[in-house]
Amino acid sequence: MEASYLSWYEMALRAVNYSVLGLPRTKDINKVVLAGMGGSGIVCDVIYVVLYERSEIPVTVVKDFKTPRWVDSKTLVCGISYSGNTLETLNVVLRSLDLGAEVCVVSSGGRLVEIAKSRGIPHVIVESGLQPRAAFPQLLIAVIKALTTYGINLVEDLDELVGVLGFKDLTIGISKELTNFLKDSIPVIISNFKFYPLALRFKDELNENSKMMAKVEVIPEWAHNDIVGWEKLVNEELIRALVIWDDDPLIEFAVDYLRELGVKIYVLKTLGNSLLSKILHGSHIAGLTSTYLAEVRGVRADETRSIDKYKKFLRDRYTQLRT
Repeated sequence: MEASYLSWYEMALRAVNYSVLGLPRTKDINKVVLAGMGGSGIVCDVIYVVLYERSEIPVTVVKDFKTPRWVDSKTLVCGISYSGNTLETLNVVLRSLDLGAEVCVVSSGGRLVEIAKSRGIPHVIVESGLQPRAAFPQLLIAVIKALTTYGINLVEDLDELVGVLGFKDLTIGISKELTNFLKDSIPVIISNFKFYPLALRFKDELNENSKMMAKVEVIPEWAHNDIVGWEKLVNEELIRALVIWDDDPLIEFAVDYLRELGVKIYVLKTLGNSLLSKILHGSHIAGLTSTYLAEVRGVRADETRSIDKYKKFLRDRYTQLRT
């Protein structure tokens, strides 16, 4: 897994040359649904926060089997599944097609690409053979390209976005610092709304690669409930705060507050000129940190037995859904 994360820069450079196969049926859309799960679903969260202040039409993330009832012929549904066989995402895509929605997909193959080819749906095929979570840069760039086809532009400078992955020595250094800080702890990752996908990505990487429990809190909601829980920690050595930095007075308040309480805290600052670049660089740090922690904890980063068990349950239990 470490080798996969260390190859992100080269992976992203190749992804810049991806093409969108197939043409949109229509560009007359007035709402967007981003559908995906796990390592593919985090791409949906990232796109959502970038569009939150930029999009003039509503954007929704779906991480479920069910398709919103309001999906219609003027809805763009973008299905993202690295394997192409994620049942939840497949169900949303098929149901959306039933409802006459405009659909595009991003995948490395599987059933999703088969559907795209047979229905003439715009699609981007990414490289196969990786763990979905390690394929994040190519999935992100592929979705950017797919949405650009519909006039939804997320990046002014794709070279700058990719460039943040080139600072490998710096990223490795930060990741090793974080490994020492987070080992033998239950991390609480705190961010504001803009960086929520990065906080969630960090948690997911620790869960899957490091086999660690972790928690995410988002400011300002954090300050209306979770903040009180820090007043009397059950185990001050066990709980560590990882705060994702932003030039935001509320983040400054959180850092000062936790330091006043004597909480062990690490403030993570990421590279980049844009929100998307900062999230991508932070995700690179998260991936490497989680693999280093896996080594420290004596676990296999690439093994996810519990997820495999869940997927087997789905295959055995559900064959046709589209509700």
